[in-house]
Amino acid sequence: MSTRASNLDLRMVRQFLAVAETLSFRRAAEQMHMAQPPLSQAIMRLEALVQAKLFERSPRGVRLTPAGEVFKLEAVRLLNQAGRALERTQRAGRGELGTVHVGFIGPAMIALLPKVILAFRERFAGVELALHEGSSMQVAGMINSDIVDIGFLVTPADLQPDVSTEVIVVDNLVAVLPAGHRLSGESRIRLEDLADDAFVLFSAQGVPTLSSRIAALCRQAGFEPRIAQEAVQISTVLGLVAGGVGVSILPGSIVALATGATACKPIVADADLLRVRICAAYRAERLSDAAQAFLMTARLHATGAAGPG
Repeated sequence: MSTRASNLDLRMVRQFLAVAETLSFRRAAEQMHMAQPPLSQAIMRLEALVQAKLFERSPRGVRLTPAGEVFKLEAVRLLNQAGRALERTQRAGRGELGTVHVGFIGPAMIALLPKVILAFRERFAGVELALHEGSSMQVAGMINSDIVDIGFLVTPADLQPDVSTEVIVVDNLVAVLPAGHRLSGESRIRLEDLADDAFVLFSAQGVPTLSSRIAALCRQAGFEPRIAQEAVQISTVLGLVAGGVGVSILPGSIVALATGATACKPIVADADLLRVRICAAYRAERLSDAAQAFLMTARLHATGAAGPG
């Protein structure tokens, strides 16, 4: 910005427009609630600043010069832009503008995020949401690297010490069977009854948290699962089960995605091992107002939530 432009203040612009619109220094002074001599002096300072004569003064009145006509157009734009800048800054301060980067695992998109996103966009239409999908391990990496503001994942996860977590959704693992499976008519299933079945499970490398949990459940039931196929995405696991490749164990929220080709059944097993806690992870001191608003919206839609930890 040039030194000359930096000396131009908005009050000076408003004073010019008052004269330009009324074509009368007297009426403009009344409109600006000031005496006429200080207004005349302000216009003279403005003309010196822009190095151009803005008004022609004569006994018949005041009129804009060609330079004044140009400055009038630009002055209106300048005040409008200043108004927009003030409004957008105030909205950003209220969390109504900006971008929030959200990392999430598949179960969070099923059990929580659709209603959170809908509610947030209704309230904060000016905020852009950038969504990043991954496994809990990948989402933890996004949080640690500040790629996302908030991450929804299953703990325990490898998070840095300054990252806070709080439980947002509590889910339970269920058995997923292909239609027509011998146990599909049962109301509940004991895992040991699946010991001879082939399993479609999450990849230990891609989804280590749930993979290790499911392996622990099977060991508690007295067997090692015979893995026919591994996958990373829930939709892939469901598709493979529907295709008869094997049975699986998935978060109960997938019932919303299940079709007639699969059956989801509660499992009789250790309640703690069955319980899946989807947590919000974030660095509290780095959250923008918009990100704080998104987190608050998630809390309002939480199921079985605990406090920050």
